Amino acid sequence: MLESLRRYKERFTIAMRAAGICVYEVDLKNQRYTFFENAEAIFGKDGDTILRDVAAFSDLSPQAYCRAVSGYFSHPDDHPTVARAFAAVLAGQPASYQARMCAGDEDYTWCKIDVVPILQDGEPAFMVGVVSNIDPLKRRADFFETAAHMDPLTDLYNRRYGEAYIERVLRREPGGPHALLLVDLDAFKQLNDTHGHTAGDGALKQVADQLRTAFGPEAMIARWGGDEFVVFAHGTEWCGELSRQIDRFLKDPLQWGATKSMGLARWPQHGKSYQALFSAADAALYQAKKRRSCCVVAGPQ
Repeated sequence: MLESLRRYKERFTIAMRAAGICVYEVDLKNQRYTFFENAEAIFGKDGDTILRDVAAFSDLSPQAYCRAVSGYFSHPDDHPTVARAFAAVLAGQPASYQARMCAGDEDYTWCKIDVVPILQDGEPAFMVGVVSNIDPLKRRADFFETAAHMDPLTDLYNRRYGEAYIERVLRREPGGPHALLLVDLDAFKQLNDTHGHTAGDGALKQVADQLRTAFGPEAMIARWGGDEFVVFAHGTEWCGELSRQIDRFLKDPLQWGATKSMGLARWPQHGKSYQALFSAADAALYQAKKRRSCCVVAGPQ
């Protein structure tokens, strides 16, 4: 009998290593992890080391215990996800979630965690969890998702993502204030015809870099296509910092003597819908291109 159990455990361990998964158990009533099997596959530490690390948590209050365990095992941004799963287990329900996991000071790994309670007298007494390493799949999915949102030439967002983002913000925060800026290179066709398409591409990349420098990560910046760009300043009024950012961008010179123009429309003053706001900014840009190297604010609606 003992020999059969030993062989079964060996085969179970081999199977877990091949699958890259880890299995653990928690004594819920005593707030104590009881075992980790194949922990190295996920955490880079053996199970005995992890058990020693978390043993001191057992003496904490239930709330402090949950915080300590989450802090040891998961990324801070994933703590709410872990807390919801733990609450489900304490209510007698299984849970499945994804989170970035670690063991103390180790690097984070994206994992899928499936947990199920074991009941005694109708109450959750133990929790068994299975941790699967999904880091390569998650990072690959994130890469393709990001690529679908980006313009390959400038590394800015593309029009499809930009439109969806702006419409989402306008629905969520209809009171504003927000600012929509359209940016266009003046005489872009002439630049391409005179200096070649390589120069044209270089000018587009330079504009993208200048937009990032001037408006920073707070603004949504996208290439709309051709030589047109959009800056959506979320929650920013036409005053103070935004006006300084526009001035800084317009004064930043481009190669080959190229110039750029901007049209600005404010929400909700200049439009009650995304299309109306965009049309107002587009009309302002048309006026700006007549003057070159300036920003025109949309007229009253």
